[in-house]
Amino acid sequence: MTFIEVIVLYCLQRIKGERTIYSVLHILNGKKSAQTIQDIHIFKLKAIFQTFPSLSRANFDGIILSLKKKAWIHVGESGQSFVIHPEKEDSFKELLIEYPIPAHLNGWKYHRITVGFWERLSLAIQVASQLAKGNNRYMPVQRNIVVQAWMKQTLQDFPTERQKLNEHLFQELAECLEDEGVYPEYLICRLTGADHIGLTPEQAADNFRIDLSYYDMCFLSLLHLMLQKVLDQEGDFPILRKMILDDDSDFILTNSTKATYKLILQGCSLEEISNIRRLKMSTIEDHIAELVLNIPDFSIEEYVSKSKVAEITKIARDIASKSLKQIKQQLPDATYFEIRIVLAKLGGGMK
Repeated sequence: MTFIEVIVLYCLQRIKGERTIYSVLHILNGKKSAQTIQDIHIFKLKAIFQTFPSLSRANFDGIILSLKKKAWIHVGESGQSFVIHPEKEDSFKELLIEYPIPAHLNGWKYHRITVGFWERLSLAIQVASQLAKGNNRYMPVQRNIVVQAWMKQTLQDFPTERQKLNEHLFQELAECLEDEGVYPEYLICRLTGADHIGLTPEQAADNFRIDLSYYDMCFLSLLHLMLQKVLDQEGDFPILRKMILDDDSDFILTNSTKATYKLILQGCSLEEISNIRRLKMSTIEDHIAELVLNIPDFSIEEYVSKSKVAEITKIARDIASKSLKQIKQQLPDATYFEIRIVLAKLGGGMK
């Protein structure tokens, strides 16, 4: 059993047959569609959003086929989804003990800044190490010219002697990775210095004798841990803070939704926004659902009555389902848009 198979089972268990199998692929790929964004909130899968961005549909189909052959899953009631076999539930719990999902993983929160942070960190470590050795000629580990330009500017801004950058950076890195239950070596082994070349993900997984997909997620979790610490304690990590791409938005929103939100703040109705932006009303409704999911105090009173909110909430809890179709069948006079934003407001918190 590979770890990515465990992750797919984990998603299927959370979704409980209420979405097609490809909703899982979209979550792992990090697809920024309205449906996927709503799914990760409702089914509490934000942590694993965009954890496997390169997973292809063909490889995903192979994982599903493998799980079927091993009798881990079977077709759900809808005929378009899969659920875990009831008799496999205890075995699945044992798998999660063997392959625990890394505690600091937070894909939805950090997906926009993780890659840039790693590129800057890995280059900074290499440059600092080479400077400490007095070396000026070497092949940079990052070919991205934007990252290289950032490194040159950072060196100009560094207030002390450049040769001391290595010492300061080491201190910050050591403190940032000091946390109970994590394995800093999963990240350290990837770094290139003056005297050694960092390992590839495949080499690292082989070195630690663990599944490659599990190593990838542990590595990602370490980066998320660092981002969390640096952003929460900026004064303690001045150099590492420079490596994080600044984001001027207070909330995690897609660019199109940001544009809609600006118009809402100006007092525009949904119809006016649809006309101004020349977008279908269904697209604007997608934006509203995204706003509800990501802005805690975003009010839905303008879009659905309080009485209908109460009705939808009660039905969703009574039938223990987040399926729009099932709720609609119970409450025909509610629109799908109204059901969506009420579920979004609940945020998966139904009990």
